[in-house]
Amino acid sequence: MVSIATFTLPADEFPLGRVFETHPDATLELDRVVPFGDTMMPCFWVFEQDADLAGIRDVFESLPELRTAELLVDLDGGGLFRAEWNPDFLGIMAAIETSRLTALFASGTRDGWRFLLRETEPGQLSAFTQYCADNDIPATLSRLDRVTAAPESPENGLTPEQFEALRLAYEEGYYEDPRRTDLSTLADALGISRQAYAGRLRRAYRAVVADIVARDP
Repeated sequence: MVSIATFTLPADEFPLGRVFETHPDATLELDRVVPFGDTMMPCFWVFEQDADLAGIRDVFESLPELRTAELLVDLDGGGLFRAEWNPDFLGIMAAIETSRLTALFASGTRDGWRFLLRETEPGQLSAFTQYCADNDIPATLSRLDRVTAAPESPENGLTPEQFEALRLAYEEGYYEDPRRTDLSTLADALGISRQAYAGRLRRAYRAVVADIVARDP
C-alpha cells in the first residue's frame, strides 16, 4: 500500500521562508532535490510579479542554513535557483531523507509551506513524524491518501503538479470558449499564487509539446 501525505509548515519554520520578509508576494516551488556529498542541493522556482531575483538571491546567500545559492534560470516573473544546504541545518529536509520518503512536491508562500510526500514502505511516515517531533519541527499532517499502487508520471513526462494544474484547468473550463474560469481562481484552488500557477502551466505545455515532437517520426 502506498500513501500520499500532505504536511504543512509555518512560513518561518523553513529557512527559505526568510525571503517572505522582504518579498511577501513571492511563491517558492520545489523542483527537485539532488543528494550531494554530505548534504542536499534542492532546486526551486521563485515566482513574483516584477521579481527582483538579484535581491532574492542576496537573501538566500545570507542564510546560515545554506552554503551557496545560485540563480540558474532567469525568466519573466520568476527564476530557478539551486542551493547547497548546510548539513547542520537540514531541518525537514533531513526528516524526509532519514525516513526515506519521496518528496513529490513542495511549495511555500508567506502563509506557510505545503509538502506532498509519498510513502512506499510501512513505517516511513511514522519515522518522519517521529523525527519531526524529536527535532522540534512543527510539521502538521493535513491530508493522507491511500493508493493501491505507486502513482507514476503520465507518459508525456509531466510531473504530478503539472498534471494537476492541467487537469484542474481542463475540468474548470479554462480551455473552453468562452472561458468559465481564470488563472487567479485556479491558483487559489491549489493554494498558490497566480504567477506560480501560470509558470506550472507553461512547463506543462512545454513537456507535452516536447513529447509530441519527440514522437514524430
